[in-house]
Amino acid sequence: MSFRRKTYPEVAESLLNRLLGGVSGEAHPYPPAKAAREPYRHALERPPVDRITAVWGAHNGETYRFAADADYALSADGAELEWRPGGARPDEGTAFEVHYLPRQREMRVNDLYPGSVVRTLMEAVALETAGLYAQMETVYRAGFLDTASGGALDHVVGLLGIRRVRAGRNSGELRFTRARNTAGEITIPAGTRVATADGAIEYETTADLTLVDGQAAAKVAARDLVAANDALGADSLVLMVRPIAGVEAVTNPAATARQERDENDDELRSRARRFLAGSARGTRSALEAAVAAEGLRAEILEPSPGRVDIQLQGVLDPDHRARLDKAVRSARPAGVQVHIHDGSPPAKITLDLRLTTAPGLLDTELRAVQDSIRKRYADYFAHLPLASDGSLTRLVGLAIGVDGVDDVRITAAHADGADVLDSAQGVLNLASLSTELGEVRIVDPALATALRLVLRYPRSAAIPDQARLSSATEAAIAALNELAAAGNASDDAKRVLDWSRLSRLLPLPHAGWSSATLAQQLAGTAGASAADVAPYTVHWVLTRPNALSQVLDGPTAPGFALATGERLSLAGVVVEVKPKDAP
Repeated sequence: MSFRRKTYPEVAESLLNRLLGGVSGEAHPYPPAKAAREPYRHALERPPVDRITAVWGAHNGETYRFAADADYALSADGAELEWRPGGARPDEGTAFEVHYLPRQREMRVNDLYPGSVVRTLMEAVALETAGLYAQMETVYRAGFLDTASGGALDHVVGLLGIRRVRAGRNSGELRFTRARNTAGEITIPAGTRVATADGAIEYETTADLTLVDGQAAAKVAARDLVAANDALGADSLVLMVRPIAGVEAVTNPAATARQERDENDDELRSRARRFLAGSARGTRSALEAAVAAEGLRAEILEPSPGRVDIQLQGVLDPDHRARLDKAVRSARPAGVQVHIHDGSPPAKITLDLRLTTAPGLLDTELRAVQDSIRKRYADYFAHLPLASDGSLTRLVGLAIGVDGVDDVRITAAHADGADVLDSAQGVLNLASLSTELGEVRIVDPALATALRLVLRYPRSAAIPDQARLSSATEAAIAALNELAAAGNASDDAKRVLDWSRLSRLLPLPHAGWSSATLAQQLAGTAGASAADVAPYTVHWVLTRPNALSQVLDGPTAPGFALATGERLSLAGVVVEVKPKDAP
């Protein structure tokens, strides 16, 4: 049963309409039972109708007075109420009430002017009736977990055997630390239990905690499960009752102390919901909760009656598999076989983005923009349902939502090297894969990729001219930036930087050496070999804005491909003497 509170204006209009000989509170379901499509029409019970005086109903869960002509209108024959396109509508599955005046009606009284005896009595009755509706709403809301408060909430959760935690119980803060070399968000749900080293005393967290990607540690409030326990010293709570994937350690940085307030309504509701979720057995949701509690992602399939398959992402170690088996057995429906299947490791998704940022941003701000985009994408793929396609619209929207981003375009997407970008359909074709975010290569013309030259020479060789080395490198960078900005597909090979091509640019001061500009090399001049450069050694270091570097230390080193629009800048030229034992 649902309840809708009637306010004073609605009650007053209903009584006034009735005194005028009209029909008040005629109820109609929305949408109509046999309606084919909008705009919906509702036949009125006493046609023909002179005019509709008011329409009241529930809109977005609240009592609402619909507007004549904008939301609804009376049909030309005066027999139906019809909803106007684009207007407000009652909530689906609710009933709305219509007040109207039939063309043939008998007025019982005509002394209805403000201040008259009849009008004053009517308004007094309407005010008292509206007050009763307000009291009825309070009683109605007191019966539900989400809306009850205070003592009413205590009665509701009492049906579950739960009582409000009173002041005097020990509480404190727990600090959870992320394991090294882990990425993505880590969620630590409210109710997570942490114990002392001997397991004698347990505390539980009172709120959800999320370690965002890159965050090493975070704190959350916790309280003792037993009221009679003494307070604990710092670093006493160090044992997680149930391990959470990605969490390396937990402790209480400070001593615990007596809590000076009772558990509030929000905390009590949260604890009751966890109890209900944990007490569910024999449902699909219970199986999903059991898998999630182990920090795993899986797809739950029902291939035939009486059988459920849990397809995991990746392969579990024996201990983790045993814990999952136990959790699933306790949650599975009676008489249903549950089979757990290891999956293949998730495919690494590599994305190439072309970014346009707001003018005037500092380099530190531009790097922060790119970091925010990577974190949002990592979270998106971490929560993408298994074997589901990725949405280009969603990915673009996540990037546009970062302050400082004016435009973004996804130019390439690969899963373990295979092209999965379908621009025409607006998706990443991932339906047969479990995935996780790998590398995000972002090209922003406002933020250049740094190129650094490190040249070493033996004491017996001539010292290279650092200024000439810088000039030759900067000239090549300018030419490469022009190629990258043009973005011609025919120039893709020209934008690949390798050790031989870059090293041939350098004006080295030894006999038999001849340098060549980038244009000359593109016209046919060969690159350098290690023998050509000897006795000098040349290292090129390219560092993208995401701080990932690639070193070109010889002819066999893989080349570095400049993306369309990617810009180079010279980070420095270092000329130094070789160590004595260096070749």
